[in-house]
Amino acid sequence: MTPVSTPGPTGDITSDTYDIVVVGGGPVGIATAIELGGRGLSVLVVEREDGVVRYPTAESIDTASMELLRRWGIADAVADSGFPADQRRDISFVSRMTTYELARFPRPSNADRRTTTQGLSPEGGVWWPKFWFDPALRVRAVAESTVDLRFQWTCESFDDGTEGVSVRLSSTEHGPRTVRARFLVACDGAGSPIRRTLGIASLRDSDQTRARWQGAFVKLPGLRERIPHAPAVQYYLINPRRMILGSLDGGDLWRVTYPLKNGESPAFADVRATIADALDCAVEEVEVFDAREWSGDAVVAESFRSGHVLLAGDAAHRMWPSGGHGMNTGLGDVANLGWKLEAVLRGWAPDCLLDTYTAERRPHGERMVRRAWHNYRMDNAFLSDPTLDDPAGEATRAFVGKRIVATRQAEWRSLGVQLGLRYSESPLVVPDGTPEPPDDPGEYVPTARPGHRAPHIALADGRSVLDLFRGRFTLLNIAPAVDSGSLAAAFRHRGIPLDEEWTGVAGTRELYGCAIALVRPDGIVAWRGDECPADPDWLLDQVTGRTSAALIGDGNPA
Repeated sequence: MTPVSTPGPTGDITSDTYDIVVVGGGPVGIATAIELGGRGLSVLVVEREDGVVRYPTAESIDTASMELLRRWGIADAVADSGFPADQRRDISFVSRMTTYELARFPRPSNADRRTTTQGLSPEGGVWWPKFWFDPALRVRAVAESTVDLRFQWTCESFDDGTEGVSVRLSSTEHGPRTVRARFLVACDGAGSPIRRTLGIASLRDSDQTRARWQGAFVKLPGLRERIPHAPAVQYYLINPRRMILGSLDGGDLWRVTYPLKNGESPAFADVRATIADALDCAVEEVEVFDAREWSGDAVVAESFRSGHVLLAGDAAHRMWPSGGHGMNTGLGDVANLGWKLEAVLRGWAPDCLLDTYTAERRPHGERMVRRAWHNYRMDNAFLSDPTLDDPAGEATRAFVGKRIVATRQAEWRSLGVQLGLRYSESPLVVPDGTPEPPDDPGEYVPTARPGHRAPHIALADGRSVLDLFRGRFTLLNIAPAVDSGSLAAAFRHRGIPLDEEWTGVAGTRELYGCAIALVRPDGIVAWRGDECPADPDWLLDQVTGRTSAALIGDGNPA
């Protein structure tokens, strides 16, 4: 295959009015278009680059993201990517690529992804490099008739007014354009010019320090055949310097990253020589397609909203890539924001519903930033040590291997982080008095407590109960004798989209702890009970933000 992906679609902008303009055509921006387009909203996505993936990143798609992709109907597209579906996704720590393996974390292949969640999800994490992941998202986005994708268009500026935003765009080929929209979603990356223009501050973890890293997209012909280690998707080298190799195609294409020393500013040729030295091979055996310096961070935006502008993905939270949480957290932003934008635009919720986007997602973003920073610090604790390559150093290697397992396994044992989403303090959920379950990053304990992800259970026809949640409010009837008609009637009276579903699977009531559960469009349990509430309208006011609007005096007529 070629070392780049296909470019993104471009052309002139043929409309001057949209419901939403999305700035940024990376995975989070395109995912925003899929979510909003699926709701029938008109969306324009603009991206200043051509969409060609020249430097691939973010291969790790976690279980929660795969559940979202499942709802969009594209989770199984991973089997059609160029990464071998049957290749295991092991992580290997080695003293050197040509000497000793110190520790290994076994992980199954993409084809066997569902085994990783042990019945707690209908999905599982996968390895899906951007060469194929980004185009798969684009294909899904353009399938929505209300979505326009335009690459090689730059957002020059914007004005936020009382009724929406005016966005000034430019294209080398088509010239300037101005479009109006009710809302703008900034998915324009870690440096987010839009966030800076808004003056939204970033809250930095005081414990984190910046560091410079070198990255390179390379071809290493025959590497797998030359090394003594079993196949892995990532190799972590201790010697001769710390280095990480990530597989991109299961063959000769790799992304190589390593921390830079103080004062080190390598030229292209230096990068090639450094990689060759680390792999004990000739410089001629290393082909570098792209090399770039980067620096990690651990910050979260103070607010994810300013007027009609909202931040998502790296524009809202920037974290170290350790653990692969960055893009996955961004996709979670999309799931949370999409239904709220629809609710406000369709008029069945007040404008202040969008303020709960910050209230719910910023604490989660902080949690993920801390998690990624912890992973990064644990990895940095291992320093180069030539004695690890000494044939007589078996005891030292065994000791270091145990330390690696003890301190590093948390990075790849994180189901509690992936599925343990909790919005328990959100004004949009109705507490039921049950205690908050433990927050264990490694272990996920399913619970239908309001504010948590509705747990998976297998249905009689082989589907998951999650497949009943199609991006609308869902009234899940668990006990056949309970009548939820008055609650459903209240939704219909207000014109709020609602699906009514029934489950007849043994154990569902025990798992959900109720006879009726109201599940939000993003899969979060909003309320549960053993009978219909005496005042359904009060419940609807709570879960759509009207109660919050009354408390703060929001006069928006919805």
